Amino acid sequence: MEQARGMMAVNPAIAPQMEHFWKAQDRILSETEAFSKAWFKRRHEAAQSALDAVRKLNGDAADPSAAIRAMADWQQNSFKRVAEDMQQWVELCANCTGRMAEAEAEAGKEGAEEVAKRTKSAANTKHSTPV
Repeated sequence: MEQARGMMAVNPAIAPQMEHFWKAQDRILSETEAFSKAWFKRRHEAAQSALDAVRKLNGDAADPSAAIRAMADWQQNSFKRVAEDMQQWVELCANCTGRMAEAEAEAGKEGAEEVAKRTKSAANTKHSTPV
């Protein structure tokens, strides 16, 4: 058991990295979920908008100007949705990159503090034998 515990023990400098990595992963997953929900909402709006345009085109077949307006409205709203998709995608990528960089910086700081603490503790041991 002692050998297995030793093999599974985490280096004190690496432990903060593992902790912060998985915390960052959790936040990234939450942000990705929010992005996906908004994206699907826009896709549902797009389908409804297309259906409304088709209904207007079929209902006002005798009026070409109404058909042109219906198509123009549909296209305009579609362009807005695509622009929102791109904006939110760029924000998501920037946020994810920021989360990972933040996690790495915090982990490095905590790892260095832990190593310094353990080094100081080992140096203060009365019965330590210098190598």
